[in-house]
Amino acid sequence: MERKGLQLGRWFRWAFVGVVIAGLFAAAAALALPFAISTDLVRDRLERDISDWTGHQVELLDTPDIGFWPVPRIELNRISISSRQYPDAKPIVYADEMRVDFSILSALSGEPSFSNFVLVRPVFTVENYPGGLTTWSSRTGRISEGMALAVGRSQSGGQDSDAPPVPPHRLGEFSVQNGTFEWIDQENAWQEKVTALNGTITWPRLNGTMRANLRGIFRGEAAALDLITAEPLLLLAGNSAPVRVNLTSAPMTMGFDGMANFSEKPFFAGALTMESPSMRQTLQWAGTDIKPGEAIGALALEADAQIQSGRAMFNDVILELEGNRGIGVLDFRATPDGVPGISGTLAFNSLDIASFLRAFTPLPQSGREIAETIDTSFLRQLTLDMRLSSQTATLGPLDLTNLAAAAQIVEGRAVFDIGDAEAYGGTVSGRIRIAENGAEGGGALNFSARNVNLAAALQALGVAAPLPQGTATLNIALSSPYPSWATGLTDLNGKFDIAIVQGTIPSFDLAQFRELAASRRFFGLNGVSNGSFAFTAADFKATFANGLAEINHGVITGDDAVIDLTGIIPYQRGGLALVGLIGDHSGNIAQGDGDNAEAAVAAPDNAIRFFVGGSWQTPMISPILGN
Repeated sequence: MERKGLQLGRWFRWAFVGVVIAGLFAAAAALALPFAISTDLVRDRLERDISDWTGHQVELLDTPDIGFWPVPRIELNRISISSRQYPDAKPIVYADEMRVDFSILSALSGEPSFSNFVLVRPVFTVENYPGGLTTWSSRTGRISEGMALAVGRSQSGGQDSDAPPVPPHRLGEFSVQNGTFEWIDQENAWQEKVTALNGTITWPRLNGTMRANLRGIFRGEAAALDLITAEPLLLLAGNSAPVRVNLTSAPMTMGFDGMANFSEKPFFAGALTMESPSMRQTLQWAGTDIKPGEAIGALALEADAQIQSGRAMFNDVILELEGNRGIGVLDFRATPDGVPGISGTLAFNSLDIASFLRAFTPLPQSGREIAETIDTSFLRQLTLDMRLSSQTATLGPLDLTNLAAAAQIVEGRAVFDIGDAEAYGGTVSGRIRIAENGAEGGGALNFSARNVNLAAALQALGVAAPLPQGTATLNIALSSPYPSWATGLTDLNGKFDIAIVQGTIPSFDLAQFRELAASRRFFGLNGVSNGSFAFTAADFKATFANGLAEINHGVITGDDAVIDLTGIIPYQRGGLALVGLIGDHSGNIAQGDGDNAEAAVAAPDNAIRFFVGGSWQTPMISPILGN
């Protein structure tokens, strides 16, 4: 046992001595490495490798430094890569600094290999020329050769092709720190820039998958781009390849998974998702001159997309715009004069008509805003042709069902049509038109309702005044002659007619009215609200002009009395100026209908004549002397 202990101790001593000797050799080797590896060799080989890969002119302008901790690395200042095909163009890459890892064994053998490239404060410049060529285009280099092989293999049958395969040359990872990307279109004289560019591009093998994760600032907004493609060489060659892209920014987020082509005539076909908290902000960020409605509209879109030659077709669309969620198809295209156009068909479970339209047009949100000038420049910035349907819909406070509608912006005018809808037991239809065409421009509102429950409609509108209620049929037409609709309430012109059957006037006690009319010089209408007046028919006709609504014909026929009203309503000030007459059937009161004004039949001596003044909220009754 003692002998074994001595042997074990002797073994530990020799092991310790071996470790010390190995450490000394390692330290000596580490001290000798800077002298064993030629800086010029590594620099020249790096310059040659980059040139062989890209096919461009490479200049490493300063003397490099070589370090070995934590990994062997070469560091160089002032790196320039220029196009051989366009020698007068800006360098396609210029970096203040570049750091590259390399293999010690390969460097010792005189053939250093490199990986993990880091570019510090680089400026990438792409200048575009007619024919789809850019300063990055090259006829030589391993990447160009790989592109040609990938295209040939794709055209002759893909993986099953007998064409030569792309060689598995080793690439690596490329990192960018605080870079700038510039795109200069020489043909159309415009340029774009991405600043604060950071991220990595991972491309392990020339014939393998490429991943890019980049962050930067584009048009004042921070954005992140994640891209992955299994066929990067096809994509670089201007051919179609499978791509998965995710773009994240404050104005919008977008995802795409399908086939893409980034050539002079780009093409995309696949699953697209897009979401924006502000449609206007997204359009402005995209560089368009479109100014949609004043409301900041949220947009979410899922679709099977196909985008090519300035046209985008979306099938199986799920669209949510301003909280309105619909399904259908959409088609985006540019007209010959460059104006973007949108057409399609969407079906909704529920639709807020006003908010949907305000995403495209600056329609007023309230009655008060109708008096403000509307910017009609959107009529020249967008064309729209949409067919809409919805099981339920709202138009302001009004509820509709089974809606069929259309929205159009074309040739300097915007039209929204409610072709058919059900509401309050009846049917409604209408049209809003805005135009800007010199003296013929202006705006118009047409609305019709058939057999609606007027009491329910007035309740929805929040109208509590003692107005006739019943089953009503009405028509209203308003227009403004000015190009910017509408410049003011006094500029509205039009007409209104309504016929009501089998109804009542709530909070109107006719007997109490007669009593007060006989005993007082004036009284409030709320003083005769203890009952209601039933009638079999009511008919009103009015015209609008210069801020006034003139009632040309107003007759309410009850079982034992007839009420006649004519006069004006200064609606801009909310006032009333009406003349009324109450008589019985035996008096046979009648007035002209406005279009065919006949002389009224003289009222009987027991008829009550009165004047209605005050305001809409507090009407005042003043009996006319001589009753």
